[in-house]
Amino acid sequence: MARQEVGKVQEMLRTSPQEKGQQEAPPTDAGDILENDNGPVQQTEGCSDTELPLEGAQARLEELKESLYKREREITELLEAEQTPIPPIPVAQPPCAVLLRIVVEKAHDICNEVSEARLLVDHMFEENRVALAQAREKLDHMSQMTADDNNIKEEVNSAPEWLDSSDEYASNVLLLQETLRECEITQMALDCIRVGATPSLSDCDTTPELDEILGKGEGMKSVGQQLLLLQDQLKQVREENRKVVENYTSERTMRKKYYNMVEDMKGKIRVFCRIRPMSRTEAAQGGAIAVGRLDDYSVTVETSRGPREFQFDWVFGGESSQEDVFQDTNRLIQSAIDGFNVCIFAYGQTGSGKTFTMVGDRDQRSPGIMPRAFNAVFDILQENATKFDFKVSVYMLELYNDRLQDLFVSGAEAQSRRVEIKRNRKGLVFAQGAETKEASSAGELFAMFQQACANRHNAATKMNMESSRSHLIIGIMVESRNLTNGSVSFGKLSLVDLAGSERAAKTGAKDDQLKEANSINKSLSALGDVISALSSDLPHIPYRNSKLTQIMQDSLGGNAKTLMVVNVSPSDCNLDETLTSLIYATRVKTITNTAQRNLESKEIAQLKEVIIKLRSGQPVEDEEV
Repeated sequence: MARQEVGKVQEMLRTSPQEKGQQEAPPTDAGDILENDNGPVQQTEGCSDTELPLEGAQARLEELKESLYKREREITELLEAEQTPIPPIPVAQPPCAVLLRIVVEKAHDICNEVSEARLLVDHMFEENRVALAQAREKLDHMSQMTADDNNIKEEVNSAPEWLDSSDEYASNVLLLQETLRECEITQMALDCIRVGATPSLSDCDTTPELDEILGKGEGMKSVGQQLLLLQDQLKQVREENRKVVENYTSERTMRKKYYNMVEDMKGKIRVFCRIRPMSRTEAAQGGAIAVGRLDDYSVTVETSRGPREFQFDWVFGGESSQEDVFQDTNRLIQSAIDGFNVCIFAYGQTGSGKTFTMVGDRDQRSPGIMPRAFNAVFDILQENATKFDFKVSVYMLELYNDRLQDLFVSGAEAQSRRVEIKRNRKGLVFAQGAETKEASSAGELFAMFQQACANRHNAATKMNMESSRSHLIIGIMVESRNLTNGSVSFGKLSLVDLAGSERAAKTGAKDDQLKEANSINKSLSALGDVISALSSDLPHIPYRNSKLTQIMQDSLGGNAKTLMVVNVSPSDCNLDETLTSLIYATRVKTITNTAQRNLESKEIAQLKEVIIKLRSGQPVEDEEV
């Protein structure tokens, strides 16, 4: 406001002489005599009263200037106190300098990031170089034509298509000169873009002719437009690439999903892979991550020969929870209640997380598949209690040093009890001599499970604090009677937590632990032979080489719906064991089972009850026969 008032006062001072000229009398000659009260006076230049300065306005102007200076000092002191920098006054620069700097820097950054842009700029550079050479050649040719004025007409008559008449000759010369300037400027800009140099143009180092050309922005306008077009094309290409990748990933995932569904319908064993997180020991040893989850169905392993990829029915990463792993097993549990044989087992090296996957942690804050399956079984039974009559029985065994032991008993009784593996006519495997208990609720079944885990053999090794020294086998038999038609179905859910393969050098096993490790490795080796024979369609399957393969005979190549969870470590220090586990799991995925429902009609079920009563000496009613 102070500056505005100063401006008004100055305007008043400038306009006062003009007003004075309009109000005074017409001018007279230098010798004219004027009269006043004191007598005749000769008029002189510049001595009129109206030419005197406006003293009040002049004083007001000085006062306003002083106030303005004072106010500016106060603002400056305030800015310095707040440490706020005073904005610099922009220095006027030629428009061509600003345009060149911005365009060249932006284009150079794009060329560094995108190889396609770099190739395009090189192509533009070559094209402009050719156009520049052609323009110079034509201009030199036309200059030679103008050297001899006497031969202009003759040269015009014999000129090429681009030179039709003498008038067009002059315009073509100017056009060629303009084209030459544009090509030179474009060449300079493209050269700066390629090498990354930033041009600096100022009034002192540019000719008026060059300033005129660059001021118009004709040459740089062409380069700028091409660069803007290049940026738009780059955005479009990136967007198209993103859509292509998304579509490819979606189609790939969908294809694998449908393929797995077809294989499941054929009876193929389903295989899940779970990659546990890095352990503290592995991190302390400086181990690098060599195993990764490529997508929901793929695992990639970094080997010395390059990455290897494995395909499974589902892949769980280190961030997956216990609930995520159990989510896809509900359908199998329903199949066991419907009368099918179902087997879920975990496989992998020691310390890979098998027991955590199947059992969970010690405090059961993160329960595994087994305790979750107990709850799921009785939840399904409760939902169908009005339609079916159910009976649930269970046995729990461990295979320790190639000997089956009943986990429902302990001490000397467990050592003296003999448990043998038998098969019925339908190929169903059962443990003869093992105690079978009935369970009426999930809590009761879980209490039996805790008792079995307490009797299981565990030990600490260098690989983990609680290493399973035996194979845990849990069999849950579900007998359901349809209250509508009286049919009876028998289903069995086998839950197996295999002990891990190990190397004595890594685990530090000695004495009894070394004996246990040898027995574990022997049984797992026999399991590997069975898997290889089944995947190769050999006529003979060596089930009888180990009790482990005998008890899993109806799960591998039998009549069960089977799910295998292969557990692996992500660390490169366990790379050999990880590859072995993944190769075995890949072979298991090719095995085909023939799952059949164990269903009997009402009449057959009644006859079996009669036979059981007759064998036990119980009386039989006529209605039952």
